[in-house]
Amino acid sequence: MSLIVHPKVIKLKNELSQLIFEYDNLTNHICPEIERIYVLEFGRYEHKLYKIELEIDKLKRKIQLIQIEINHENEIDLNKIENTLKEEFEEYEKQVQAQIDEIKFLEENDVEKLSPEDSKKFKKLYHMLIKRLHPDLNPNQSFFELNLFYRTVYCFENGDLEGLESVAAILPDEEFKEVSEIDHMEKLVGEYREKIEKLKNDYPYNKKGLLDNKGAGEEYKIMLLELISDRKETVKKLEEKINGLIENG
Repeated sequence: MSLIVHPKVIKLKNELSQLIFEYDNLTNHICPEIERIYVLEFGRYEHKLYKIELEIDKLKRKIQLIQIEINHENEIDLNKIENTLKEEFEEYEKQVQAQIDEIKFLEENDVEKLSPEDSKKFKKLYHMLIKRLHPDLNPNQSFFELNLFYRTVYCFENGDLEGLESVAAILPDEEFKEVSEIDHMEKLVGEYREKIEKLKNDYPYNKKGLLDNKGAGEEYKIMLLELISDRKETVKKLEEKINGLIENG
């Protein structure tokens, strides 16, 4: 026998399923794609700037170490100084290498995308499965249904349309059994709204406006190039200062 369901429960369940879909789509597809495009568009320039800034910090530190030796009237041991710099900046160098690896990976690995028709089908199918299998929406589901939910999430993360179709094909028949849990549903709706808002305020989603605005993107790229040129001049001056200290030391 079917239970009579409070209209507000149906409304909240529909809203919650939409929010869960939006959150999962942002987390697994939209934000990763924004980050991929951003890194390929601006990453190499930001990396170059970061690398030069790191070089400036190292040169400044090198000047300090040389000056210490001069002040103590010691012979300047450049090998010792270089070893000290290597130890002090080891973690920063790892960060530089990580940036290089990320850019190289994204350049060499193009993402396979679903066709517009399959993408529409993919999203619609996932939305249906989430509404049917998500534990927040179905607290009394069976162990079998819970495993189907995990399979659904895995397929969604990997853009596997056939996988979602296979899950849908083996879904057990559903009887209309919902319980009025208005307070619980309202709490979950609020939580997912907050999580979505946080995602949209953080990186990489907060770079979406820059990517969508070609003019702003070009301005940002020009600014980065100008900063890179300016920092290169700073590097030259610091290197000249170091050479002068060594010659006079």
